[in-house]
Amino acid sequence: MGEFTATNRSEEAWAGTVPHTSLIIACYRVGPYLPGFFASLDAQRGDHSGVELIFVIDGCPEDSEEVVRAWMPTTDYAVRILVKPNGGVASARNLGLEWARGTWVSHPDPDDQLDPEYLAEVEAAKTRYPAATMFAARAVLTDPDGSEIGHTLDARYVGSDTRLIDLAVAPRLIHTLGGVAFFRRDIITAHGLRFNEEILQSSDTDFIGHFLLCNGAQYVLVPGARYQYMRRSDGSSIVSTHSGNMSRYASLFGISHRGLLDRAGDECPPWLANLLLYFVFMLFRRNRNQHTPVDLEGAAELARIRKRLRENLRSIGARNITQFDLFDTPSEFRAAWLSALDHVESSAVEHLSWSPADGTRRVGILTTRRSLRAPVYGVARSTRVLGSKRRAVEFLGATWLYQHVFKITVQDGRLPRLAMNDPKFTLRFDGAVLGGGEIRKRSGLLPPIVVQPRSAPTPAPTPAPAPVAVPEERTGLIAKLRRRRSQPTPEVVPAWVFIATETDRTFSGEVLARFVAQHRPEIQTYFVTTPGSATELRLTEAGFSIVAERSPAHLAVMHRAKFVFVPSVTRAARVPFPGSDLQRRWHIVLLPDAPVGRLGYRDRGFAQAELVPVASTVEVARLGGQYSHFPYLPEDVLLTGLPHHDALEAARAHPAGITVAPHWRAKLPTQLTADQLDSLDFVTAWREFLASPRLRELADHSGGPVRLALPAGVPAGYFTPPEWVVPVAAGADTVRALGSSAVLVTDYSPRSRDMAYLERPTVYLQPDRTEVFGKPDSAKSRDSDDFAEGFGPVTASPDAALSHVSELLADIPSQYQERMTRAFMYRDGDACARLVAALLKSDTA
Repeated sequence: MGEFTATNRSEEAWAGTVPHTSLIIACYRVGPYLPGFFASLDAQRGDHSGVELIFVIDGCPEDSEEVVRAWMPTTDYAVRILVKPNGGVASARNLGLEWARGTWVSHPDPDDQLDPEYLAEVEAAKTRYPAATMFAARAVLTDPDGSEIGHTLDARYVGSDTRLIDLAVAPRLIHTLGGVAFFRRDIITAHGLRFNEEILQSSDTDFIGHFLLCNGAQYVLVPGARYQYMRRSDGSSIVSTHSGNMSRYASLFGISHRGLLDRAGDECPPWLANLLLYFVFMLFRRNRNQHTPVDLEGAAELARIRKRLRENLRSIGARNITQFDLFDTPSEFRAAWLSALDHVESSAVEHLSWSPADGTRRVGILTTRRSLRAPVYGVARSTRVLGSKRRAVEFLGATWLYQHVFKITVQDGRLPRLAMNDPKFTLRFDGAVLGGGEIRKRSGLLPPIVVQPRSAPTPAPTPAPAPVAVPEERTGLIAKLRRRRSQPTPEVVPAWVFIATETDRTFSGEVLARFVAQHRPEIQTYFVTTPGSATELRLTEAGFSIVAERSPAHLAVMHRAKFVFVPSVTRAARVPFPGSDLQRRWHIVLLPDAPVGRLGYRDRGFAQAELVPVASTVEVARLGGQYSHFPYLPEDVLLTGLPHHDALEAARAHPAGITVAPHWRAKLPTQLTADQLDSLDFVTAWREFLASPRLRELADHSGGPVRLALPAGVPAGYFTPPEWVVPVAAGADTVRALGSSAVLVTDYSPRSRDMAYLERPTVYLQPDRTEVFGKPDSAKSRDSDDFAEGFGPVTASPDAALSHVSELLADIPSQYQERMTRAFMYRDGDACARLVAALLKSDTA
């Protein structure tokens, strides 16, 4: 059966034990976690004699086998160890099933822990429900710091006692976590059930699904049996490792879900549909974020996943898809799933966003049609359609359907209704414009069962901080800003507010605020900051007007706000004082520190503004064009240039020297140990580049220094620069460095576009391009195609990068010069003037 097996008892003593429960524990790279698991086993209250433990060492390259062997003689459990070549967790559990002797089997993970009453609670439940064939304990998700994490399916346990669940009656109460389930072994044997070894992940959920299809879809919930599901701090668990592997979805949809649907027969039961759509929802939700494995995968693999998923959706059926209500499912998710069955010929009119400053709303209709056959119009005279666009709704690398976005205005405050004269298309709910929650309610769906994690109490409003003294020698604009801070603010004075509470990306806002102070003195500008933050200190020292987040001064300013500027839209911009009488009368303006990329629509903070300034016609088409992925209409996108371009223009000087600007990787913390830094290939490559004597020679030849510009919060010491490299701070210092540099060397920094604005080239040193961008034809690679769209050569070698710098200092090839020239509409230092004029015009329109 296995290459090696041993027990902690003699052969005769082993034969004399009659276990009622077999715990099968698959081990792979879990050595450090085993002592904690052993301790939780030894601490189990009650008789241990009826439980056998089967440890399956699945070809471990570390000391899991030795750790188990050392513990075996010390415990009163009957323990068997099996050692086999590595074949995956499913194969390990299957081997354990072959050796199991208990009436019941379960398979806890050895990097988790069991509460002391865990096994006793399950045994008590078995006594209470002797005819049941499956029991499910409670998995408590736990962070490395010991704090509990909310889980979607926790709602089953809230205020609940041990009870029998009949999924035919309660199809929402699905169970997905295999480690906490106990199965009758005779059901497994009778139906030949095994863990599917072809599935990369979730073979335990697959096993649960097949078991429930064989046992009448019933199980007993045991809330008192608590299983501590420990999230690893390094993300190295099997689940975490495979979560970044998109190929697992091809096996999940094509093997696991297909097999469950085939076993279910011609009609998919609602509980099984919920189980399968649970995973589909998780994938679609992930696909609505940036920096996920979806965007790193190649087109062929995504096509394979889509094909298998669409086949399954057809088997799941329209009724089950329409009634899926485990989550607050976005309308576009559900419509995309339905599009796999047929054309979507009906849609609710969904409220997307609201601009109370001008009384307009964006609303959307979802359909598989690229164009509607009849115009959409307001039912009442007070409802007018001002504009429209078609937004392509993309998932998994392809367009599934279209959202027709309309900007409407309602003058009498009544619930707006739209209509269209198309007998083949239906506007649901009589065309009433409804929010997502109201659509769910009117569709007859139950509230989502999501249980949120424990939340901290809402902090009380923070008093405004004491003014920070500004040196008397500061004059000019700084003095003007300081004088304005001390003057009383009448209610009628309009305020422009810059949110700086969750970001240090304030430079564009600073440039714009300075311009307003000089040229529009009738407008007052304020930065909202977190008290005591580095951003607050920096902005205060620069002389800007500061209000503390959620302070009385903040509330007073918001009553006068005309525009709120954000690098990414958050609740602080939309509803800064929930529960108060503050009514929003301001426009929200997206003011990013770099152009919004092709995948920016994945970031909700980039898609919920009302106005967006951009610097090129390409960006206008990307954000506001027909069939783009953004919800913006053309008039929402302002082709003015970005405020920080004016700072670049002011900093423009004779090009001399080289600026080096490594970009910090997404989701990588900025606090790392020396060993962690040494393990990062991109850090090693940049250290080699910076330490090269040739770099210094090239800079000297260009007539300037080597400058190191890093994102805020990243210490220059991480890259061990030589003493002749000059570190420069983020923001204004970096802009000045670029203004006087001849060449930029970076990997993925948006500062390359700033250099292109100055019409100076960039060398892209990208030693980890595959890791960052994934497959050559991935969405991420297409979004950042520096080979076809960059402003200089691309290389993975520090030596080659130095050669490219030398070549660019001598001559800039025409292809790069042409790309830089075409990249911007304006290079005149008047971006702020155009933006202010456009904003004032929109406020009076």
